[in-house]
Parts: sequence; structure tokens; C-alpha cells
Amino acid sequence: MASIPRTSPRKTQLDEELHTLLKLTEWPLPPDNTILEFSTHPKSSTFSLLHPRSTYLVGEKLEVFIITKDHKGREKSYGGDFFYAKLLSPSLKARMSGSVTDHYNGSYTASFILQWPGETMVSIKLMYSSEAIAILHEKRKTRPDQLYFQGFFVKYGIQEVVECNVFLPDQDVCEYYDEHTEEKWVCQRPKILPCDAYRDHSPGRKRDVYSKEEKEFFTEALVDQELSTSMKPFSVLPQKYLTKVTKPCTSRIDNPDPSGFYYQDVWNSLVCNNQHFNDANKVAKCLSGKMVYMLGDSTIRCWWEYLVAFVPTLKQIDLHVPPHSGPLLATDAEYNYLVHYRAHQKPLRMERTSIQELHYIATELDGLGAREGMVIVLTCWAHFATYPLGVYIHRLWHIRKAVSRLLERSPDTKILIKSANAGYNFPLVNDWLSYQLDTVMRAMFSELPVTILDVWQMTSCRQETQKLHPAEIVNKNEVDLMLSFICPQL
Repeated sequence: MASIPRTSPRKTQLDEELHTLLKLTEWPLPPDNTILEFSTHPKSSTFSLLHPRSTYLVGEKLEVFIITKDHKGREKSYGGDFFYAKLLSPSLKARMSGSVTDHYNGSYTASFILQWPGETMVSIKLMYSSEAIAILHEKRKTRPDQLYFQGFFVKYGIQEVVECNVFLPDQDVCEYYDEHTEEKWVCQRPKILPCDAYRDHSPGRKRDVYSKEEKEFFTEALVDQELSTSMKPFSVLPQKYLTKVTKPCTSRIDNPDPSGFYYQDVWNSLVCNNQHFNDANKVAKCLSGKMVYMLGDSTIRCWWEYLVAFVPTLKQIDLHVPPHSGPLLATDAEYNYLVHYRAHQKPLRMERTSIQELHYIATELDGLGAREGMVIVLTCWAHFATYPLGVYIHRLWHIRKAVSRLLERSPDTKILIKSANAGYNFPLVNDWLSYQLDTVMRAMFSELPVTILDVWQMTSCRQETQKLHPAEIVNKNEVDLMLSFICPQL
């Protein structure tokens, strides 16, 4: 974590919150270091329907019971596995997530609220065994160097490329400290050039920090795999008096579980009465007179790109910058609005970018005045998954402070915070790590009058191969949800 003076009251506050948030993200780990044979195996583990009935109605609760077993078919005696539970009706293009309760004895219960009529099936996937998660947990704490970056130093016609990161312990480094955010970044000291010759930032590479034995826990046969079951598809009948969600999409609305479901590939929110912006003119009318600032990573840049592609009157202005990190700007002269995107400050795995173009989100927010029609859309998570949680908490802590200051001087500003996407399934960066960051983010912003856009369930319940950058139909539904909060009465 970046250094904060020990006598600072802010450091005391941050330390207290860090302790609370680390308790919130505690995960049940295996009682002992185990070998592969004793880890959870998806083909040995099973699930079955609890309390079977002949008929089910929309709105009723459905539960299935999961029993985990190891590679030899022996029942597990402890929990900590990470599952995705889903309800699916492929012919209806309908799907939703369920919630999984860990009983800490090798068994779990997955619960669903039935949302649509028709033939429905249950899918339970083991994403990561508790033994694999123990490895991820240890690597996150002890190997923050598993992903690293390159710093380009240029001066006097000379270029040197060195390694940079949040931490470079026991090395001779150039240290870059931001007084405003109390963030620190370090690069190996170049052999020739001075520290002030640091010009550009780019992704580096990944280090192989896993032993041969550890890699066995992350093979394709063990990760993101369906559990065995004898459970057949079942029919759900319509509920005559089912109540629709009618409350408008405004800030400080809690996200229930489930937060929504897909039907005919359209997201139906259970948070609020979300709208569907199928016409470009409706999007433009919603954004008319507004300034929309999107700050964060590539998962929010996808929203900027979707809007520019979907609305013919929204035109990109070429700022002659790298297309991934930005800043990117599009304006609509006919409807009088703009949409701006900027990537957050390092750590950042995007193409080579001038360090002058990379700004902290907190600094960007503090540079905004009380402007009429201002909308802020934030996300910050994907590039922090491999670091100790304290690094992420420190970044969010200062963003939250900046959000509070902005709302004090501009209380009519709408602030929306996009949750993490599911679909990051690699040993180094994956959905369990993302889920932990998402848990932290929701807790940190829970007391502010902001909107948490819950896209985690929108991406985790998809049945097709999940990707960090989802298909256009998912982006459309996510953007529609965002627009529903910007224009709840349109």
C-alpha cells in the first residue's frame, strides 16, 4: 500500500476500515495444505433438488443441495468452493443467477426465485475448488509481482526500458509519489537516465509464480466445470398475481439477490423499473444537455464504444491518443451532450501510453466543478486483482473521499459505480479475485447517495463462454440499465 505518514488521522481511519473490509472478505480455506487427490472434483460432486414437487409457480423459491467429493469420490468435510448457480431456459433465451450458501462441511445449498414460466433447468458450475482458492489467496498476498509493467525513460536521444510496479522490494528504484492521493509507484532506476526521464507506461509480462503441483489445480478439467446431476428440466407455471417492480431507478436503491434476469436476451431488473433503449433517439433524448464522464477500465470503455456505435448523431472527436487508454471524447451537436472516457491511473494493462495521460480518478473528480447535468460513471477493479487487498482499498478510499467532496459542491450530480464483470478466468486473474474486489467496492460506497450498477449477475449468469468484455447484447443491457438510472422518468 502506498505510504501514509504514521501520525496522519487519515491513516488511522484507513487502517480501521482496512481491518473491517478484510474481515468482510475472509474466505473459508482448507484446514491443511492438501494434494490434488483430496481437492474438490466437479465430476465426482453432485447436486439434487430439495423438496421436489410436481409443479412450480413463477415467484416461488427453488433449492438444490450440493455435495462435494474429491478425486477419489470421497465426500469433503469442509467448504470454501466457489460455484456459479444458474437457472436456464435456452429456448426462451432466459437465465438468471442463484445464491449459494456454504454449510462449511462439504455441502452447499443453491437457492433460486423462479422468474419466468416454461421449461427450466438448473446449472451448477464449480469455478474453483477451495484448494485452488487457497493458492490464489496465498499468491495475492505474497507475489504482487506476478504481473509487472514497463516504464519507458527517454532523454538525450536515449531510451531505457525498465520494470515498474506498485512494489519492487529490495531494488534501487525511482519513486513517484502523488501527494493528492498518497499513492506510490516505483520503477527500477535506469542505468543511464535520471528518474525525471520517465515518459511512457505499458504492460509488461507475467511471471510464472506457480509450481508444477499448483498448476494442476487450474487445469481445464477442474475449472469452470458442470457438476453431475440426475435432475431433469422441470416446468414452471405462470403466477397470476405476480407483482412487477415499479419503483423508478434512483440512487441508494439496494441490489436484491437476484438483481434481475434475462428473458428473450433482455435484462429485467428486480432492483427497479429499468427501461429498454432500443431506439437511438431515445438514448440521445436521455443524454440531452448532459456531460457524462466515464472513468475506469476497459469494461466501462466498452459502454463508451457502444454508445458511439449505436447513436448516429454522437460523433467521436479524434484526440490523437491511444484508443484503449484515451482520453476519448464524443459529442452530439444535435442533442447537446458529450460522453467522455478516461482510463484510471496505474496499475493499468493497456497499450503504451504517455504517463501524462494517466490520471487518478480521485484527482479527476476533484477537478470538476458544480456543473449542471453532470453524470459520473466509475469502475475500478480489473487491474487490481493480483495485488493485496490493501492496495485496492487504498485506491477506493481516496475515490470515495473525492466522490463525497464532489457531492458536497454539486449535490445534483449523478454518480453511478459499475460493479465488476464476471468472465476473468485465468489462474493469475479470475472471477474469485474479482468477486472479492467487488465485495469491497459495494461495502465502501454503501453509505453514499450513489448508484451501484450490479452487472456482476448480468455477466455471471450468461451460459455462453464468458469473457471479460462480453458480447454486444450484454453491453446493450448494461448500458440500458445505466441510462435507466440517468433518466428514470423518460
